[in-house]
Amino acid sequence: MQQEDFPTMSDEQTVEIISADQILNRIRTRKAVNRRNFLSGLGVTGASIAGASLLAGCGSKSVAMAAGPSENDVLNFALNLEYLEATFYSYVVTGGDIPSGSTGGGPAPTGAPGGKPSFQSQEIADVFAEIYFDELSHVNDLRVVLGAAAVARPQLALNALGTVSTSNYITFARLFEDVGVTAYAGAATDLTGTNLQYAAQILAVEAFHSGAIRLIDIQQSVAYIPGAVVPADGLDVPPYDPGSVALAEAGPTANGGFFATAGANGVDKTPPGFAYTRTTSQVLAIVYANMATGTAKGGFYPNGMNGNITTV
Repeated sequence: MQQEDFPTMSDEQTVEIISADQILNRIRTRKAVNRRNFLSGLGVTGASIAGASLLAGCGSKSVAMAAGPSENDVLNFALNLEYLEATFYSYVVTGGDIPSGSTGGGPAPTGAPGGKPSFQSQEIADVFAEIYFDELSHVNDLRVVLGAAAVARPQLALNALGTVSTSNYITFARLFEDVGVTAYAGAATDLTGTNLQYAAQILAVEAFHSGAIRLIDIQQSVAYIPGAVVPADGLDVPPYDPGSVALAEAGPTANGGFFATAGANGVDKTPPGFAYTRTTSQVLAIVYANMATGTAKGGFYPNGMNGNITTV
């Protein structure tokens, strides 16, 4: 700390005694300056950060939230995604729906598989069972944090991109986990305090899942979702997602990288080694399977998401 920030009394001079609040304000100011200097060293400007991670859609409902959604809105948006993940994994692992106490009274999903897929090994079965426990816990945790403000599970269509089966359940899992990681990363600037801490911890778990699923996918040579156009390496979500990784910047090799992190990066200026962020519009474009501005339902959410952030 600089000496002039915290003056002391001496025999030669009398100085103003500053309060504890003034000291805290100076510390906060210095931390903010240091953070800006750090990001500047990475070549990241305030405008690019805001552009990359502003959690707001671009449809009609988004206009009303131009100044930024409330933290409850952001958490409910995350809860909608967690409902989808937990419900999917429940049918894959248990053959049935999540407990009724975790749905908020929402309807049962449509398009559920007729039975559990056959796991290729006990290790894969164990991984999916653990992921199911995590995703159901995310639902329950977010519902506790939101309390009475928590939305109910919306209508889900688990067969939106094909019936879940032994041949594609790993592929669906990779899609859901990749979307979850980038959605939580995009939400960071709209959360504070404990909410931000919880979101960061959930993001870390989603990233654990994503890495594990990607490795299983490669080891099992699983094809991507039938009919989807994908990058040459097949390791990212379909290019109809406006936030997907361009092949040229996906990693150090001609076929792209193993993780969904920035490489050469000439498009959205995400620093190399950083995970990509997605806006709510980009997330909804994936789960609604439609990137047209104004889209408010479709895909895995045939009636749309519940809450105030619902439009591409």
